[in-house]
Amino acid sequence: MHGLVFNGPRDIRYETYPDPELRSANSAILKVQSCSICGSDLHMYHGANIGNTKYGDDTPHFCVGHEFVGEVVEAGKDVHGFKVGDKVLAAGGTGCGTCAQCLSGNMLDCSKLTAFGLSQSLEGGQAEFVNVPNADATLLSTDGLTDEQSLLLTDGMATAYFGLIRADPKPGGTVAVVGLGPIGIIGVELAFVLGASRVFAIDPVSSRRDMAAALGAEVFAPGPDLSAQIKEATAGAGVQSVFEASGARGAINAVLPLVAKGGSASFIGIPEPDDTLPLPLIMFKNVTVRGGICDVQNMWPHLVPLVQSGRVAAAGLFSHHFDLSKGAEAYRLFDSREEGVIKIRIDVG
Repeated sequence: MHGLVFNGPRDIRYETYPDPELRSANSAILKVQSCSICGSDLHMYHGANIGNTKYGDDTPHFCVGHEFVGEVVEAGKDVHGFKVGDKVLAAGGTGCGTCAQCLSGNMLDCSKLTAFGLSQSLEGGQAEFVNVPNADATLLSTDGLTDEQSLLLTDGMATAYFGLIRADPKPGGTVAVVGLGPIGIIGVELAFVLGASRVFAIDPVSSRRDMAAALGAEVFAPGPDLSAQIKEATAGAGVQSVFEASGARGAINAVLPLVAKGGSASFIGIPEPDDTLPLPLIMFKNVTVRGGICDVQNMWPHLVPLVQSGRVAAAGLFSHHFDLSKGAEAYRLFDSREEGVIKIRIDVG
């Protein structure tokens, strides 16, 4: 098969790669239809860190990508919820499916929890075919969903919901979203769906601020006077719920000065090892701080009805389309954060 292969920092290549094989009885093989690039993929692309993994020229090569949809073409004997021919989307990561944590629905606590496309331990889906372990818990039927809705539900939309609710938004309350990539834009829309009276949206890119403004947000560019601007807009109170959706150091550092006393802050951007938060701001403002990795599968029951009913549109996020063979250019453009670049869809077959 062909796939997009990590060959080192800023070196993603369209190459011939070994076909995947079923690695367990609960696995399925998908023929990938389309996939997309996530902001967290850029940590790998930059040669930075994801968790304890540092990506460099000596990193063993692997197929990248954890956002993909496709068709089941082979299923192991312990796959019961899906059959050959089913059209499905896959969560961005999965557990083993057999331990007590997985069987009780706490997949994030599985000792074998792995994301697709970050190493050879679980090859990614920016390829013609991909092996999906723990298929019954990792796949979701795409019936009633568009291709682009399906791609967003693999990770981005679920992460937006996860991050937003952990900022504890209240009906009639105020929300700020820091970072207006796809997850942040969806977070703005979801904040209104969950009852926010005002949403403040912050990003350095004007086209992204325009998208948030079209959803009803009050938009701001980051800068040294951002906190003062938000305090002025909130009569000195600050924002009750602040959702950081970027992972950039500037975004992380901007969050706590915006939070009202007794408010909440949620961080979902992948940090670098030396990123920190100022403890005095947390202590003396009585701020609740949460961070974490989204358990995508547990977000689906909340999100799929909202999408299928039209309550959440998440429209216009895929600004560019590429064929798989042009994947290197897709990564370059996504990394550029040029005006008008929001999210990139890669069509496979």
